[in-house]
Amino acid sequence: MKRSTVTIDYLRGGFLALLFMLAGASGVPAVAHPHAWIDLRSTVVLDAQGRVVAIEQQWLFDEFYTAFALDGQKTLADDRDPRLVELARVNLENLRPYGYFTEVRADGAKVTLGTVKEFETALRCGRLWLRFIVPLDRPLDPRKDRVNFSVFDPTYYIEMLHLKDDVIAFHGVGANACYGRITPPNPTTETVMLAAALDRGAKADNTLGALFAETVEVQCQ
Repeated sequence: MKRSTVTIDYLRGGFLALLFMLAGASGVPAVAHPHAWIDLRSTVVLDAQGRVVAIEQQWLFDEFYTAFALDGQKTLADDRDPRLVELARVNLENLRPYGYFTEVRADGAKVTLGTVKEFETALRCGRLWLRFIVPLDRPLDPRKDRVNFSVFDPTYYIEMLHLKDDVIAFHGVGANACYGRITPPNPTTETVMLAAALDRGAKADNTLGALFAETVEVQCQ
């Protein structure tokens, strides 16, 4: 996967420590946005009528966030260690007011999202991994509606991208007749310069991240 994480205004604990460190703690050189990365993988969940009812996501956090989140603890009992589960629970709880950094649209209109109930977490090759399912408030018929979604940190402290050549997965009735097309971001030169300037004192804009976000278009026959 490519990469990303979660932001200084939204989360506490590991995220907060990570972003303070990367954004200018003593002895750390300033770097342009983003400060952290998440490798992203997405699965579109379909119901018995072949309608989109949820977006399942897998986030693989970068090594910096993993180290800070675990607070230097290199050994854990197992993947069900309560410290991992509690970290995931807190992060998802803090992400809830921000739609879990997920934006779903049908015919251009933003779709209301539900509350994450199902999640799991583990360490994979020394990096923190989180899987969770974001339910939609209402089912969407991809054969009738133009359905697309994006996953991004609004302030672009974190870059969240699918792996190069990654394929969007589908689960449920009619999955074999569906396809997800990933359109990469195409920010202007001015937008890239603005993102770089934020590390030199400019204030972050909650619309900046959308300009660096991929868009996944859902197509079903």
